[in-house]
Amino acid sequence: MNLSALQSPNYRLYLIGNVFGMNANWIMRLVIGWLAWDLTKSASFVGFVSFLAYAPVLLGGPFFGVITDRVELRTAMLAVQFTIGGLAILMLGVVASDVMTPTFLAIYALTLGTAFSAYQPIRLSLGPRLVRAERVSSVVSIGALNFNISRLTGPALAGMLIATFGVTITLVVVCILYVPFLIILSRLKPRERNVQVEHLPFWQSMRQGFTFIASDRLIRIALITTGLFSLAIRASLEVLPIIADGVFERGAAGLGVVTAAAGVGAIGASVIQVTAAPPARGHIPKRALFATLIGSVMTLALGLVDSWAMAVVLIGAIGFASTLVGINFQAAVQMQLDDHIRGRVMSLWMTVAVGGTALGALAVGVLIEYLGFTAALSGIGAGSLVIFAALLSRIWR
Repeated sequence: MNLSALQSPNYRLYLIGNVFGMNANWIMRLVIGWLAWDLTKSASFVGFVSFLAYAPVLLGGPFFGVITDRVELRTAMLAVQFTIGGLAILMLGVVASDVMTPTFLAIYALTLGTAFSAYQPIRLSLGPRLVRAERVSSVVSIGALNFNISRLTGPALAGMLIATFGVTITLVVVCILYVPFLIILSRLKPRERNVQVEHLPFWQSMRQGFTFIASDRLIRIALITTGLFSLAIRASLEVLPIIADGVFERGAAGLGVVTAAAGVGAIGASVIQVTAAPPARGHIPKRALFATLIGSVMTLALGLVDSWAMAVVLIGAIGFASTLVGINFQAAVQMQLDDHIRGRVMSLWMTVAVGGTALGALAVGVLIEYLGFTAALSGIGAGSLVIFAALLSRIWR
């Protein structure tokens, strides 16, 4: 069992708070996706809004990574979390006033995405700093399990709340859920960085992160594989409103079901990771490589089925594969890093993972709009299968 991080009181406290914060984040994501579909009934607009929510990571991630390696993490996390909570209150006010428009939603998604581009490198650096260095892989595994349980419970709760009470009450719940996390963050005590270095000028510091990645084969492979998988396969989970209502006409409740199905698959992958032996440092994770092939086959099949039940199962399988890829490569990269460079490298890993998803969501939405659901998804799955098979043969050559 890879649960050694729970021996740290600091990390246990953080995990409790993060349960509330993660559920709030997932509910908000589903609300934004549902509003995008409900306002326009356009697959392209759903993909566009998803792209805007992730796009800031493409540009802002490396900048915030440098900042993360320079600031006091608890203070930075509090500032970012207050910003995200304030944006939730703003969305509540707009929806309650019945003045929501597609233009506002697009701008809001971009703004929230900017806040999350600051949040991600801080989150990826804070957890490892709450435990001893040898327990970092446990932090990744437990964090992924929490993330994916929230991925199940958050959307399920959101779908139920939207279908029963409407978007306004759902946003009230989001605002309430952020409060415990803020209280707990104020009590955390991260350990000092294990290497004290003189800070280089900003651009040199950023370049140092790129240089470190270029010099490490494992990290290079992790970034390339994660980026391609996010672009092609993971992105299909960002257009679930189209699948739930546009293809199968199941409405908000159906959106909750398919999002929760992806969460169930992700939890299964997380449980496997937590119960398995900790990964060996410096080794390319084979589970992640095989999961790229599984995800490709499942995406190909999803494009061909006309059964709602089968679509739900396949989406769960894609969630399973996506999580295996993400957890294993993130753990492999984290174990290669010292604290003084963790923010920069992990921000670049997140830029590739999230940026690939953003570009992929935009492309998938457009492809579904113009080619149809079957041609778009089956084509993406088939193409990905060929690419990942070739990539794996090259890695193992």
